[in-house]
Amino acid sequence: MKNLSGKKLAKVLERHGWQLLRTQGSHHIYGKEENIVRLSVPVHGN
Repeated sequence: MKNLSGKKLAKVLERHGWQLLRTQGSHHIYGKEENIVRLSVPVHGN
């Protein structure tokens, strides 16, 4: 599996309909309106 940075993963999620709900420290929390699932993406460094 290919490694992805947090920023690149965030872009992929947004292209697939996930929305940034909030930022908590260096973690971005993503979700979808029709789904209760939440994803936490660590975005560290540059």
